[in-house]
Amino acid sequence: MSETPEQRIEELYRRLNVLKAERDDLNKKAQTWAERRNRIHEEIRKIRLLIRDLKQRRDSLNKEVKHLKALRKVELERRDEILEEIRELRKERNRIAAGKPPRSQSYLENQIKRIEWKIQTEPLPLDAERKLIDQIKILEAQLEVYRRIGSINNKIAELRKEADKLKAEALNYRSRILEISAESQEFHAKMLKRIEEAKELKAKADEMHQRYAENKEKVKAINLEIKKTLGEIRSIRELLKSEEEKERRRRESDLQRQTEEKALEKLKRGEKLTFDEFKILLEKGKI
Repeated sequence: MSETPEQRIEELYRRLNVLKAERDDLNKKAQTWAERRNRIHEEIRKIRLLIRDLKQRRDSLNKEVKHLKALRKVELERRDEILEEIRELRKERNRIAAGKPPRSQSYLENQIKRIEWKIQTEPLPLDAERKLIDQIKILEAQLEVYRRIGSINNKIAELRKEADKLKAEALNYRSRILEISAESQEFHAKMLKRIEEAKELKAKADEMHQRYAENKEKVKAINLEIKKTLGEIRSIRELLKSEEEKERRRRESDLQRQTEEKALEKLKRGEKLTFDEFKILLEKGKI
């Protein structure tokens, strides 16, 4: 027994209900995946803010390290200059010391004092005084060697003190650089850990988005099927409507024919016609 249009419509409506239920279920699942994905995206957003903060703190420390290294470099370069100056002064001292008089500095100073005292306290002939003054000049010239060596020694000691100070400052800079570098490395390690965490979360979010997209594609396919089913229902209804219209016209035609036949019989019998009977015969040209 073949299926009637009405039965086909009922079957299509049952299928439509199944499709809508399946679509609603898929939309619900898609919404669940979207919510889970969005929650992870929010986690990722917070982690990225933390990463940015860690990076800024690390970069700030690296900038400070760079500044301290520059200061340390200046200190070490200045120390090298001082050490070179000390080496040159030592060379000059050695050169001067090579012409050092055989007598000691204290001996020369005592001799000068003795001669000066003699000149000041004893009446001396002019020639003798001039000789003593010449002796003082010779002794002063010899003593000047010791004075120059002493001046160089003082300068070397002063420079050595400055060099030691610069060395201590450079060591302090180095200690601070190592300390800050370690702190920077700690922030860098934390940042890398957070970056890896964000990557893992992004992979999960991408997977959930894929699930969401897959469900939406299925919904799209079901919507097309629903549209197709509704189209078929509409076509069947239009066909039924057309058939009903044909049947209505057929019935009207049959009724009109029967009325016409009845009217002709009444006319033959000389009976009175109704208005509708008269109208039909008039339209048909029978009267």
